[in-house]
Amino acid sequence: MKRVLLRLAVLLILLLIGVGFVPAISAPLVAAVTLLLGWWPSMVRLIGAWHPSRNGIALFVFAVILLVAGSHSFLRWLYGSLRNRSDSRWPAAWRWKWTLCGYAILACTLVAICCLVLTIHQVYWFSKSSDPMFADPSRKQVGTFIVASDLQKDAEELQWNTTKIRDVFLKKEVVVNGQPATETIQPVWIEKDDHSLRAIILIPRRPLQREEARVAVLKPGTNLAFYKLDELPQVLVSCGIGSTGQGPSRAAPLLP
Repeated sequence: MKRVLLRLAVLLILLLIGVGFVPAISAPLVAAVTLLLGWWPSMVRLIGAWHPSRNGIALFVFAVILLVAGSHSFLRWLYGSLRNRSDSRWPAAWRWKWTLCGYAILACTLVAICCLVLTIHQVYWFSKSSDPMFADPSRKQVGTFIVASDLQKDAEELQWNTTKIRDVFLKKEVVVNGQPATETIQPVWIEKDDHSLRAIILIPRRPLQREEARVAVLKPGTNLAFYKLDELPQVLVSCGIGSTGQGPSRAAPLLP
C-alpha cells in the first residue's frame, strides 16, 4: 500500500512540474508528457474531422469480411493438402484463430512501420524547422497587440497616409522577441484612394496555436478590434474584400 501511495505521489509531483510549477525543468517534462499522451487529443481531432459515408463504411466492412473469409478458405485448403493425415499432433483443419492472429500480426507490423516512418519524418522536420522547440504562445499574442496598438497611433498621426504608414511598419520590431514585425505579422493594406488607407488587417504568421491566434483590424476613428484567425474570411468580406463585398474595393498585395 505504501509503495502505491509513493508512486502516486511521485506521479503527481511530476505532473505538477510538467504543467509549469517548476519552470526550470517543466519544458522537458511537457515534451515527454506530450509524446506520451499527445496522441489522444490528436485522435479526437481527427475523428471529429472525419466524415465517412455509410456506403464507404459498408463497402470497407464487406471487403474486410471477404478478404478474411477468402484467406481462411485458401489457407484451410492449403493446410489440408500439405498436412500429413497420419500425424495426429496437428489439428485436422485450419483454425480461425490462426487466420485472425495472422492478420493481427500483419496489422501491428504495418502500424509499427508507419510509426517508424512518421517518427523519422518528425525528427527531420524538427531539425529543419525554424520554430522554437519550447515557446509561450501568449508572447506572440502580446507582440501582435503591441504592434497593432502602436500602428494605430502612428496611423492617426500620419492621417492614414499609405506610403508613410508602410514605411513605419517596415521599421517596427516586435517588443516581446525583438524580431522585425514583417517576420511575425502579415499586414493587409486596404486602400481608400491612391494616397490613404481605410483599414489595416494584421494577421499573425505561423501561429503556434491557431485557436488562440487573433487578427487585428485597424480603422480610422475606431478602437482596435480583434477576431479569431478562423474568422479571417468574414473580416476580409466586412472590409470589402471578397465575392460578397459591397462595392469596389482596392487592397494592396500582401508582403512576401
